[in-house]
Amino acid sequence: MTQFPLHSPRPAWVSFGKQVLRRMISEQNNAAGNRDAALQDHPKSRLLNALNDLPKTQHRDSTELDQLRESGIDGWALDDHGHSRPASILPASRSLTALRLAATFVSSRNVLDTVLAPGAVTVLTGLRTAEADFILAACRSGLLPEAWKVTTLGEERHHEQTLRVLQATTSTGTSRTGDLYRLERTVCEALQQPCPLLVLLPNGESLPDSLSTVLPVPVRLAPLSRDIVMAQLEHSHSATGKIDRETVEPVLPDDSALADLGDPDVLLAFRAPDARSTAERLAAAVSRTQRHSESARALTLEDVNGTSPAHQAAADLVADLRSWQRGELKWSDMSRSLLIYGEPGTGKTVLAGAIATSAGVPLIQGSFGAWQAKGHLGDMLAAMLTCFRDAKSHKPCVLFIDEIDSCGSRADTGDRNQAYRQQVINEFLRQIDLLHREEGILLIGATNFPGKIDPAILRPGRFDLHHEMPLPSRQQILVMLEQVFPDSGQDLRPLSRKLAGQTPAVIDARIREARARARRQGRSFDPGFLEQILDQEQGSRSQLDERIAVHECGHVITAWLYGEEVKRVCLCPTGGLTERTAPPHAGLQADFDRQMTIHLAGRAAERLVFGTVSAGAGGGGNSDLAQAARLSLAMDHELGLGIHGNAWFGPPDPARLTAEERKRLQEQLDHAEDCARALLYPHRHVLQEMASVLTREREFDASAINRWLKDLPRKGGRDDGPDRIGEDTANTATAFGATSG
Repeated sequence: MTQFPLHSPRPAWVSFGKQVLRRMISEQNNAAGNRDAALQDHPKSRLLNALNDLPKTQHRDSTELDQLRESGIDGWALDDHGHSRPASILPASRSLTALRLAATFVSSRNVLDTVLAPGAVTVLTGLRTAEADFILAACRSGLLPEAWKVTTLGEERHHEQTLRVLQATTSTGTSRTGDLYRLERTVCEALQQPCPLLVLLPNGESLPDSLSTVLPVPVRLAPLSRDIVMAQLEHSHSATGKIDRETVEPVLPDDSALADLGDPDVLLAFRAPDARSTAERLAAAVSRTQRHSESARALTLEDVNGTSPAHQAAADLVADLRSWQRGELKWSDMSRSLLIYGEPGTGKTVLAGAIATSAGVPLIQGSFGAWQAKGHLGDMLAAMLTCFRDAKSHKPCVLFIDEIDSCGSRADTGDRNQAYRQQVINEFLRQIDLLHREEGILLIGATNFPGKIDPAILRPGRFDLHHEMPLPSRQQILVMLEQVFPDSGQDLRPLSRKLAGQTPAVIDARIREARARARRQGRSFDPGFLEQILDQEQGSRSQLDERIAVHECGHVITAWLYGEEVKRVCLCPTGGLTERTAPPHAGLQADFDRQMTIHLAGRAAERLVFGTVSAGAGGGGNSDLAQAARLSLAMDHELGLGIHGNAWFGPPDPARLTAEERKRLQEQLDHAEDCARALLYPHRHVLQEMASVLTREREFDASAINRWLKDLPRKGGRDDGPDRIGEDTANTATAFGATSG
């Protein structure tokens, strides 16, 4: 724990804060009819209290104080009657808020010269919505000079010494626009009155642009600190207005740690019987919070060790955020948002956490699923707004929003939820636009189905960057295993090989399952046990893995021959995966034919090596056959490159093709497979050897692929051979897995 000097200097605001508390207690006692307690605020009593507030004023000698301290008693807090607690105190929430106000404005003279100056306007931020009532109460009964009044109303005839207090609160959805208009109108009405104005702006709220640009720079309410805690303890845990600072100060956490504590921790701590116990509870709460943060700490980008475009984009965002924090980069000159898409369990949430951890800023999380679970439309929109407010109150930070596809698209008109969906999307768009006006907030979104998201959400300016989250590499899996077995002293690379091609979520689940099996069998969970479990599961897959490896190597070699960049190939429990990137092209028929050939090269490789083909090229909408068929049909129906010439018929429905169209499609796919087989035939020995090693190693990275294929001739011309596609990134999926860019 940080060491602090004993008897640290008292800040100037403390005497002002104690004066505010005494006046609030007097007001409380007057309201309760407690005449004796109210007399404590008599001018003579104030003078005695001021004298007693002197740091060294104490009626017990040091010997007696030491003896009481050894007995666990705070002698400074005991009065002559043996009481250690005051006869009357304020609720902790009210007194702490009053002390924070005193620490903010320092003295009654400052309050008079700034907040209460003729025509003054003060905007106070750094408060929660629930604290607005406590601030109002402190202003009414303690903070302002006795002659001053406080009002929240605008229609009454104000006394010349009246402070008008307004609280900026808005709702969500369609009513928010009206709330902002009413807030602007109310502030403008208040500005026409001669009395000073105090505007309370809770965390997450924002003023209309017409007001924020003309009102004074907001004053931030002082957060909880060591000095505020000490002043509160002298108010609530002492009959004399003093505590044994020598025993309390060394235990208290530092200011930043106290400021991060939530209300439950703080209020529970002040229920302790004495000041020392309160300080110990606060220290325990800070320690508990820090342990939880460390145990839940997201990996850094260095820990994740990814090399995909998504990981590179994440690293660039972190670097830019740090440059902005150092004042080296304007916020308007950097990318501020990233959409990560990919199959479930690939680590999209982990990457968002790694961005925040690497940047050293908080991670604020929300999801459409969690928002929608709150209830009807109003509840859902309120939860969304709360999430965005949290991000604004914690900036700089990373705001991560998951399951964005759940919002849908306003183009979906086939159900009765269209009105609901439109309001949700409109408010989401509005919140993103407001967020991007703030500096210091990186927006990260995640989805499994980017095609289901409204185009207005995806456009640059809302989500600037879009990147797919690939399956982890063997090196990344090795990092995961090193965290599971930190002190094993064993080579974990064979284990990473057996887990290649699986999502982090699946790997984590398999490790948990193996751990549970070891516990049930009464065995030690170590790398050897996990390897034994994986060997049992993979024992019967050898022939299937060999076919999958041939299939994927067919894609790799054909893509390589056509000059594409092949980043990785690996075997998965459900098939195979090849990551490749097609170079830019002009969209010629040869370009599309080339891509059709690569898509069907896996099927061609199987026929070349085994003499038969499997169903691995077919399956869902991302399979090899599906993607090749879409390209062929697009040429004829949409791109003006097929049999119909200069004609556009829109996206074709495969179920409604004529017999002639089906025959033409089959002929084109057969031709693409024949072209792929002709390309692979001269290199069939490389195909078989490469597939054999891939079956054992489970994964090749770009450097390994280059070593295998560096001697094969590559086609450099644009018109060499068949091919075509309309994107720079090629995607080929199979029942065995996916070939993707």
